[in-house]
Order: sequence, then structure tokens, then C-alpha cells
Amino acid sequence: MAYTFVRRATSSSRLRGLPLPLLHPFPRRVLSSRAALKQEEMVLAALSKVMDRGSGDRSVRALGYLQGVETNESGTTVFVELPSPFHPHREALLENMRTRLSEVVGGGRGELKVSYSSSAPLPSAPEAGLSAPEVGPGLEGVGSIVAVYSCKGGVGKSTVATNLAFACAKRGLRVGLLDCDVYGPSLPTLVNPEDITVRRSKIGKMVMPIVHEGVKILSLGYVSPKSGVPGSGSATGSPVSPAVIRGPMASRVVTQLLKGTEWGELDVLLLDLPPGTGDVQLTICQEIVVRGAVAVTTPGELSKVDVLKGIEMFKTLNIPTLCAVENMAYFRNPATDEKHLLLGRSIQHEEMSLASESDLVRVPLSESVSSANDKGVPVSLSGSPVEEAQAYDRLADVLSARLFALDTSEAAKPKANPATEPLSTTTAGPRNFSLAFDANRAAFVVRKFLEDGASEKLIDPIVLRASNPKTGELMDAKRMALEGEALLNVRSVEAKGGYGYAVTWGNGGTIIYSLAAIEEVLKRS
Repeated sequence: MAYTFVRRATSSSRLRGLPLPLLHPFPRRVLSSRAALKQEEMVLAALSKVMDRGSGDRSVRALGYLQGVETNESGTTVFVELPSPFHPHREALLENMRTRLSEVVGGGRGELKVSYSSSAPLPSAPEAGLSAPEVGPGLEGVGSIVAVYSCKGGVGKSTVATNLAFACAKRGLRVGLLDCDVYGPSLPTLVNPEDITVRRSKIGKMVMPIVHEGVKILSLGYVSPKSGVPGSGSATGSPVSPAVIRGPMASRVVTQLLKGTEWGELDVLLLDLPPGTGDVQLTICQEIVVRGAVAVTTPGELSKVDVLKGIEMFKTLNIPTLCAVENMAYFRNPATDEKHLLLGRSIQHEEMSLASESDLVRVPLSESVSSANDKGVPVSLSGSPVEEAQAYDRLADVLSARLFALDTSEAAKPKANPATEPLSTTTAGPRNFSLAFDANRAAFVVRKFLEDGASEKLIDPIVLRASNPKTGELMDAKRMALEGEALLNVRSVEAKGGYGYAVTWGNGGTIIYSLAAIEEVLKRS
């Protein structure tokens, strides 16, 4: 008995009410004999008794998870479509279904083929605001990208990101981890694979990530110093070469690591961002669609002030902070089992704008984590039921639950469709929003794709040019100066992740307008 995972294009609708053997979308169909058809009906009846705890204890058949059954001389295959790979009870649910299937067809005669109906956009999908050539083929198979951040160094962010990656992998997720800190890459110290060779991909000039314990990882520290990239080679045993480079160059290096790696099929790619709110963070968040973020802090006012800056930055970029970690939250005395707040008062979830206390995971300060880091074996891989490993397991559960909530809440939202008429410059925006410039109408065209249809509005280029790019407020004096000018030309419109759009004007200047600013301008149009 086995089950396999299948990635396929999402169907926007399901044909409910028809006999389920006719429903599965896979093209190959073996005609059933009368006996086989009877067995298929028995399989459906048995699986209909399986309840999904994550959806209010409704049956998998009522939820539309059963997409079809196929029986031939080799056995019986059940086609299952779950709403998201982050389903909180996925493994238990599939195991229950597998057990029921075995009871009907016998051991070794049944198989589950699993796909997902998640409507989350791939980072390279047109409806995500990015075209495939911009993102590159390396990210085409990545379902969700999540940033792990802190605005202060030394809070253990890289330790958290690394352990979170392996904790997610233990839940059956396909996980990648990219160390985005080119000045001080931590991953080569935290993870010490037997083979650290970064090999070339068969796709262009791309490279393959290193695979360790089921997680695909990459860091500048693993890259050979012969590459000529400043800061590379720190994991090769050679003297550490510092990355003495300016911010824009660091951003280009990180972008090359992100887009120039063949990540393959991943459910989630975790980005271990460097501390701060600078070039690297902004470049990544404007180059690709980041679905959410994990904040890392330590107790005390000094760390809290900085992490709140990070939360506000990601909020400005339209990236939600899904959960947070208070690292080194307390020390547990092994003799008395008493907790000691060595670093000060614990932060509260309300202070971080989190929905509930469960979204804030507290990891204790302990020698086991430090020892694991020094050995290059993350505590999540230790196999021992230590308190720290259990905390990272909870963090993986919380993150999966938040991503599952995003998937299921977005399931009813229609994807953006291609423009209904030719536009000189077209870019499909974040999910249900698009901005383009129509030279024939000498205006920006804003289209919103809603549940009950689509709407279109025009924006005068002079009005947009005279508006504050962050807030959308009209700067009257500037507008008056522009009113007498000839019609403004627009060279291009380009989506910037989930933040907004970059408009390159006729004079060559580029201004990035936030979605909030465009919405404000629309109210006046």
C-alpha cells in the first residue's frame, strides 16, 4: 500500500453530485468490469466514513477530496485532492484513508494518488504579478515562499530558520532553505552535510541545492571560493573570505542564489534573511511573491523595539507576519524544573499584532541548542524529546496551520485573468488586481477581479504622477506644474512582489507605487 503526491494544474471547479469514478482529472482511464465497478463502489463507501478533523469532522467525500477510483488487474487507485499541502492533519488523514482502502482491497493492492487544489500562486505565475522569464525556471515548482526575519542580530534567527526547516520536513512537507546573509552566512556552521559540493544544474547556468535530511539547502558559504563571489567558500575548510561589498551588490548576490538555483518541487521555501530592513529585504520582497513571514526576537525592550520595526516593514510590503518566535525566552533549572526569565520580561502576542497566544512560540535558552549548533546537527534532528525540539515542532505546526488558512481562505477567490483587450504594457498584479498603461486611451487601466465579475477604472497619468507613491495623497503644487506639460509617456509597468507597481515614466525615472497608494488614487478617479 502506498500513496504518491502529484502536482498538477488547479481546476477552478468541481463536478459535485456525479458518480465519483467519473470525476478524477487524470487522463488515463481503464474501463471497469462489473466486478471492478462493484469494488470501486465499496472503496468509496469505506472512504466516505473517513472524517477530516481539520474541516469540522466532515467526511472526505462530502468535502470533495475523493476525485475518482480506478481499478485494473494491478490493483485499485484512489485519486485524492486535498485543499493544501499544509493540511494540519494530512499524514493522519491519508493514513486513515489508506487503512480503509486496505480493508477493502487487501494489503499491497491499493494506492492513493494525492494532488492539491490550493489556489496559492506560484512565485512565477502571471497572476502573482511576475512572468516566468523574470523569476526564472528555478522557482517554478515552489508553492510558497516564507521569510524568517529579525531586525536585530544575535537573536538566533538562523538557528530558528534551520530548525523550522527540518521540523517542517518531518511533517512530510517538501522544504527548501536559503541562507540570504552574504556577510555572515550561518548555515554552513549549523548544518554540516557529508557532501557540501554545489553542483551545476542541467538548466542553463544554474546550480543545484545541497540535500540534507530531506531539506534542500544553499548558502554562499557552500559556494566554492573559485566562483569569485566575495564571501564564498567559508564552508570548504579554506580561510574565511569576508564579503566586503556594498548593499546593492549584496542584493544581487542573494538574488542570484535565489533565482539561480534549481529548487525543484517544493511546498515551501524558507528564506533566512539577514538582520535589518535594508536592501536585501526590500529587493527580495519586490522581486518575488512572499506569502508570509516569521518574526524572531528575544525578551526585553531592546529586541522588542527592533522586531516591531520589522513587522511594520513587512506590513508595508503587504506581507503578513504569520507567527513569531521568542528565542531564549527562559531558562529551565534542571534541578528544580523552575523557569527563570534571564533576559527580562517576555513579549506578548498582542504587542506583535498576532492573532492569538498560540502564534507566539517560546524557545528556551539551553546548552543542548548551542551544542547542536556547534556539531552541525540541528536540535530538530536530534531525535530526543528535548523541550527545545518540541518547541520547533510546535512552530512547524503553527506555520503550517497559518499557511493552510491562507490556502483555504483564498480558495474561493478567482485568479486574475488575461486582459480583455490589447494593452501596450500589461502586468497582472497580486491575485485579483492588475495595473497596465493603455497608450490608445492615454491612461492607466486598473482591473479588479472579484467574485461576482471584474471591474475596470482609468487613472489619468498626471494624477498618478502627482500623487504620493506611498500614501496616494495628491501633491497639489506638483500637479499644477504638470498640468501644463504635454501628455506624460509611460515606458513600462512592472509588478513589485505583493507591494505594488514600478512605473517607468517617459523621462526614464522609475517610481514604485504601493497598492495602498493606487487604491487611494482610484477613490479620487
